[in-house]
Amino acid sequence: MKAFTIQIGIFGRTNSGKSSLMNFITNQNTSIVSQISGTTTDVVSKQIEINPLGPVTLFDTAGIGDSSALGSARMEKTKEILNSSDVVLLLAETDKFGDLEIEIIQAADRRKTPVIIVISKNDLNPPDSNFIKELGSYSKNVLQFSSVTGNRDNFLNELKKILFGVLPENYIENYSPLKDIIKNDDTVILVMPIDAGAPRGKIIMPQIQTIRHILDLNACSYIAQDSQYQTILNNLKVKPVIVITDSQSVKKIAAITPADVKLTTFSTIFAADKSDIIEMAKGASALSTLKDGDKILISEACTHHASADDIGRIKLPKWIKEYAGQNIEIVYANGQDFPNIEELKTYKVIVHCGACTLNRKNMLARLNKAVEAGVPITNYGIAISVMQGVIEKVLEVFPEALKAYKQQLINNKE
Repeated sequence: MKAFTIQIGIFGRTNSGKSSLMNFITNQNTSIVSQISGTTTDVVSKQIEINPLGPVTLFDTAGIGDSSALGSARMEKTKEILNSSDVVLLLAETDKFGDLEIEIIQAADRRKTPVIIVISKNDLNPPDSNFIKELGSYSKNVLQFSSVTGNRDNFLNELKKILFGVLPENYIENYSPLKDIIKNDDTVILVMPIDAGAPRGKIIMPQIQTIRHILDLNACSYIAQDSQYQTILNNLKVKPVIVITDSQSVKKIAAITPADVKLTTFSTIFAADKSDIIEMAKGASALSTLKDGDKILISEACTHHASADDIGRIKLPKWIKEYAGQNIEIVYANGQDFPNIEELKTYKVIVHCGACTLNRKNMLARLNKAVEAGVPITNYGIAISVMQGVIEKVLEVFPEALKAYKQQLINNKE
């Protein structure tokens, strides 16, 4: 899944060689190459394995400076890729570097995204030392590229060296939000009920990723539906270090979990893994301040057909209205359609899904946009734990988040 790969966005002017670079790196004809400007009209993506970095997703974007009738729409798509990119590859032809390229660099800087400048078509117009020096003032990482005379292995080796230097450590080393909670040989119980909304024959992504975290930490996990949870507790000779449950069963599971056993939810772990759990915890406190007529945005990162048991479209709105005891207006956004800052200001709180289809960069971009708009944001699991009255138990494993939640409750009353 793209969300678990290193995401590299390829940006540049129209006809600067972006598609050629995409094909050169992937060694496939992934993108259409043409001398006609604007050939790439939408984002093209391709996953490849670049060892030892692992899986990488490349995004070939529409050319900046596109003046066609669809240019503005294409630029919006390009901005979305900039939000999710872990690294930017910015193409610049010799002597064609100006405001358009600087704008991309500045936008990347605002997102704290490293930029690698790639001088393209160097077989047609080789750069001189002055041009290379100029680019070096904007990025210390500059490569040269030609799809005609270039050596793919040499280029990839140089690219990998740079990526090792600009990517955060947790892209190279194993990282887990559970690393301070679970230790070698610990026992963990995972409560994973199968409901009408669960895809047949599949396990949802938050559960899959949590299982992998536990394996990486050399711990032992026991998996059961909520109806078998008590049986597992009774059969274990040693109490589990932690119980991780689906949010929809958290109240039931909390009621029968021993007081000295930690408890949290898959979605809460995703808040720590995918975004800023402290900000998400603070945002959840806003649910207690809802008044008649307030608007809430429920945001889903993926697009799917809602079932009769759908959590985002059916269950969550029902629970929110019951918890608030007010006439609350619910608005939905799904997929890439996350509102702009001015639109966000119209909402009392944003309740986001677990973001299993987004990478951390993209989810943080959404969170930061909400913070800039001054609108509290939380996710499904934390919100459900608040409404089920078990939020303090669920956040105990993330003490700084629990502290932030309690303090924000006090701030809300002042």
